[in-house]
Amino acid sequence: MIHKAIKWIIPVTLIFAGCYTQKSGNKENVNAGAGKLVTRLQIAARSASTESAFLLFTVVNNTDKAQRFCKWETPFEPRLGKYFEIVDNQGNEATFKGAMARRVMPPPPEAYMIVPAHGSVKTTINLANNYELKAKKYTVSYTGGGVSGLNAGNLVKLNLKRL
Repeated sequence: MIHKAIKWIIPVTLIFAGCYTQKSGNKENVNAGAGKLVTRLQIAARSASTESAFLLFTVVNNTDKAQRFCKWETPFEPRLGKYFEIVDNQGNEATFKGAMARRVMPPPPEAYMIVPAHGSVKTTINLANNYELKAKKYTVSYTGGGVSGLNAGNLVKLNLKRL
């Protein structure tokens, strides 16, 4: 009886140990290189309105080696997820109206972007596509973290006018 129990315990233990090791390895690779990257926000147009509030999002690599980050939860995947905090002068946050996504982990290889050594990657996003914006002054920040692993970066001030 004990011999039969040992025959079952050893294989089951090995299976669980293998699953644990595999899961840990994948989690470590999710944010590979992202901690060495810097994010920057910049207003992309001279005048902004409630319908066109363009923002330039840049990821900079100041290291001597190419780095990668997951584009999930960043403007490089512009129509999915709430990754900006947009707050008016009274402390009210703009309402997010975009789509949210549920993901299967770990991210597939095509979910990553490479930033060359001493280089950058950029994208422009219209905040009005995903947020309900009014003719007000806002402070905009990238929330950072999450699966992308990117830092929050700087804040920008946005003064929106009605069209």
